[in-house]
Amino acid sequence: MMEETIKKNYFVQLQFCALLLACSLLPDFGSVISSAIGLGGLSITVIIARVIGLAGAGWACFKLYDGMKGQIPVPYLCVLGGALGLTLITLFPGTPIWLDYIAMILMFVAIYMGKDSLGINWKTESAQGAYLILLTTLVHFYYNIDGKISTAIAGLVALIIFMIALGKFGRSLDAAGQSGVSKLKIAAWIGIVGFVIKVLLGWIPLIGLVLGIIIGIANIIAFIIEFIGYGNLKRCATVGLEGQAGAGKLRTSMILVIVAFIIGLIPFIGLVGGLLTIIALWFVFKGWGMILRGLES
Repeated sequence: MMEETIKKNYFVQLQFCALLLACSLLPDFGSVISSAIGLGGLSITVIIARVIGLAGAGWACFKLYDGMKGQIPVPYLCVLGGALGLTLITLFPGTPIWLDYIAMILMFVAIYMGKDSLGINWKTESAQGAYLILLTTLVHFYYNIDGKISTAIAGLVALIIFMIALGKFGRSLDAAGQSGVSKLKIAAWIGIVGFVIKVLLGWIPLIGLVLGIIIGIANIIAFIIEFIGYGNLKRCATVGLEGQAGAGKLRTSMILVIVAFIIGLIPFIGLVGGLLTIIALWFVFKGWGMILRGLES
């Protein structure tokens, strides 16, 4: 049978890629007319995200099936296989939009079934928290790839779950780790409050402009606080040397996201910002994955 550490690595990869695909399948409420008549276009960055998600999830699924000698529940394989198959079909032009919704539902069901179906048990509550943080960070970052209303709402929900996961993550860390977690919580609260205020009042012309400036400054402050928080995690002995190196990759992901956001404001080169965000997601995956392995070992 597959070694437990290797199985968990592929499980995290499978869940991460499946969630990336689920985010790419979220409905675009801003295109009600095109959705109603069965039309819809995918941006280049969304197509790239789906291709990466399909490749990563497919490979992880193959390695798990091979390593576990086929001892994976058939219902889970059917749901996951159906979700991946339908997502692949949605890449072809002219496919009806409702296929995206069916694939999305199946993908979320597969994500929900994954942990029990594959027999994954985290050794510590901190490891469970790190796993949840990995997934919620993906959802939060994805808005920079595909800035739809649905991805914005998903990003807000992810921030709330992120706060809960931070509580789990910080419980068994040393002083440096807990200091880092507290800073990450502050940054998340700033993000939640800023998003809610923007949704409630951002539509008012003059007030919206002033609020946009204030929220922008607040986000910069949140970025600095979060960056310092990951710096504290780099000094956390509880996550081990591998986890400390992972915290460094998370700082790199933050820099890439802020650069992607700035580039996204410049007309005609928004694609570059989306591609940088995809690269940042790779650093998120590697960073939190290394922290998770550090906690497990």
